Amino acid sequence: MLIELSSPIFVEKGKVRPPIPFKEGLNVILGCEDGENSIGKSSAMLAIDFAFGGKTYASSDGVKHKGHHVINFAFQFDGETYYFARHTDQVDKVFLCTKDYVFTEEWELHQFTDWLKAKYHIDFPELSFRITLSSFFRIYGKDNYDERRPLRGIPGHSMEKSIDMLLKLFNRYVDIEARKQSLDEATKKLEAFRAARKYRFVPDLVGGVKQYEENLASIRDLEVQLQTLTTEQASSHTAEDIAKSQEKSRLQSSKLQIETEIQTAERRLKLLEMSLACGLYPTEADFSALTEFFPGVNLRKLYEVEKYHQKLASILDRQFADERTAVMGQIASMREQLAQIQQQITDLGYIGNLSKEFLDRHAEIKGRIDALRAQNDAYLTLTDLQDAKKIGNNMLKEGIRSILNEIQDDVNKKMKEFNDTLYTERRQAPHLEFNEYNSYTFETPDDTGTGTNYKGMIIYDLAVLFLTDLPAIAHDSLILKNIGDGPIDGIMRIYAQSQKQIFIAFDKQSAYKPATRQILEANTVLHLSKDGCELYGESWNKEKETANEDEL
Repeated sequence: MLIELSSPIFVEKGKVRPPIPFKEGLNVILGCEDGENSIGKSSAMLAIDFAFGGKTYASSDGVKHKGHHVINFAFQFDGETYYFARHTDQVDKVFLCTKDYVFTEEWELHQFTDWLKAKYHIDFPELSFRITLSSFFRIYGKDNYDERRPLRGIPGHSMEKSIDMLLKLFNRYVDIEARKQSLDEATKKLEAFRAARKYRFVPDLVGGVKQYEENLASIRDLEVQLQTLTTEQASSHTAEDIAKSQEKSRLQSSKLQIETEIQTAERRLKLLEMSLACGLYPTEADFSALTEFFPGVNLRKLYEVEKYHQKLASILDRQFADERTAVMGQIASMREQLAQIQQQITDLGYIGNLSKEFLDRHAEIKGRIDALRAQNDAYLTLTDLQDAKKIGNNMLKEGIRSILNEIQDDVNKKMKEFNDTLYTERRQAPHLEFNEYNSYTFETPDDTGTGTNYKGMIIYDLAVLFLTDLPAIAHDSLILKNIGDGPIDGIMRIYAQSQKQIFIAFDKQSAYKPATRQILEANTVLHLSKDGCELYGESWNKEKETANEDEL
């Protein structure tokens, strides 16, 4: 739990405030009896949220007026204390510290919140520590205190996301995880198949079920044509004979192509061997004969040029030799392929005489049938994958709906239990109802007043705090001051029962019953007021006096 928080800019009467201590249960930031604003209650609450990994404090009035600064804080788990610091201009960093708040190690913010998640033992599948905690830290500036939509703890979150967070907080995600994985797998298969169609790795069927039916009709017509062709042109041959004949034709075509390639390679090999055997190097006799025809030729110059050519020729010889080796390897490989093809042709044996025209027509019809069947198979695969996704989605929704009904019953039961303690006579309790996996209503039947709605939100937060492993909640004074005095007395009693940390900002305490005042005073961890006793030692809602020119 959080046990202390401090900053060098937290000042009282010109002196830096000592660390603010925190404890189990209720922790009160107490304001003035007259309800004076702008003394730092909300800023103190946001600083607490900052210690839990929040970011809103970094854009609060305290930072705007005092500039960027450090917030030091400490948590205690299992008897061991851990000291940390965060700076308002490095909101994505957390610094591990000594007990004197000397930085020793730098963490990323997500490392810190993951650490808190583990220390608080709420490392449930898919649960975000910050989203969860922030949803129940209802502080001015966080915009998460819509009393008509208390499940929307994060501004901009849809109903579906808010419900999903609650599902995970109750650790019921494990109950639908297998269904979720099944849906994810079906979705991935469908996406992969659609991508394969897009890039023509599988046939595409444009036209849906209508084209599918047309393809079936075309396949039936083509099969009749194929049967007629076979009967008329090759009555003495079976379908196996035709297939063998077509395969033999294909093999003979491949054989002819390889033989042509071998001939080309052999011609290349012969040229390479001639170049290596004969070369183009002139001899001494060649130069002597040259002088007979050209008496004035400069033989020295010719020898120098030839010396260069011989060096070049030596390099070319090595290249020719390497190429000859490669070509010989290619010829050997092609001869091996040729032998294999010849063996395959031999294995097919004698298949009688089937005309090329017959084989071509047979292949054409058979190819069209195969193409249409491939299109229809692709269509059936697509519909199967779509159905699998739809079934998976429906199963997931049904599983979520069943779990949400259980959560709804538990929350409503707890809210009624708390609500009954607020009044001497029975009053309608707030009621949560999940309409679907992505929709809910929250209201107090027959009472839509502002105070009742804010009370309902607080009762909801307390119900979730008591029913789950949620480690803490926070309620700012702007929420509590909208509620009638009678319910506030009862809410304070519930706050005081909690073993988990509850942080509240409160003022005008003298307006409440002695028992409520006693609870507030016994649990106050920070008392703020006017005239230098604000959180920062000053209030910026007052105009600063300017010196008279005559006094300068």
